Amino acid sequence: MHRTTSSPRTGTLTAVPASSHAGTHLVVPRPSIGRLRLRPTRRGRGFIVGIVDAAGPDTNGFAPRDRVAWRDRGEELPELLLMDQDDVLGVPSWITDEQVVSYLGPGLIARALVRTRPFARGEDVRVVSTDPLVAEMTGAWARSLGARVVEPAASAAVAIEDDVRSRRAGFGSHGRLAQAAVEVFQAIRRGVFEGVTTLGEADSRIAA
Repeated sequence: MHRTTSSPRTGTLTAVPASSHAGTHLVVPRPSIGRLRLRPTRRGRGFIVGIVDAAGPDTNGFAPRDRVAWRDRGEELPELLLMDQDDVLGVPSWITDEQVVSYLGPGLIARALVRTRPFARGEDVRVVSTDPLVAEMTGAWARSLGARVVEPAASAAVAIEDDVRSRRAGFGSHGRLAQAAVEVFQAIRRGVFEGVTTLGEADSRIAA
């Protein structure tokens, strides 16, 4: 059976049939220049993790069996898909798939928020956000930088406020996003988000 997906950006994401139809074997196409063939493994909190199944020509820095992550746009996921390398982030070997899908998305927002309002070590900081997870992860990041995180209603404290403009700073161009992701991965490695609940197996598995 064919399983296909669509993409908001034409040519970026292409579903690949990975089974036979009416007894006819379907050959999985190799990726073209600058594209990767990916096998999704986990999804959650805005990102999908997978493995590079094949790399097309001129795909710098990616090779088969590498682990990667990309933004989750909500499509049904086939067994294999083709994607531009500029839409994919490399994932270090020491981080788990569960950590990536649990922490990368909100971690990028938290990173952006702590940069919007400078504060000094030992200074009182309050985090204002309607998203409890973002508030928790932003507070954890601020504490890792030496701040004292106080209640959102506290006065006379530096306010880190979650808004659309600040969130946009967490994403942007591929180069900026890749560098931001590296910083989130480093924060994960340092244990910055150890107190934040990860997604369980049932929450992060790839739906059939």
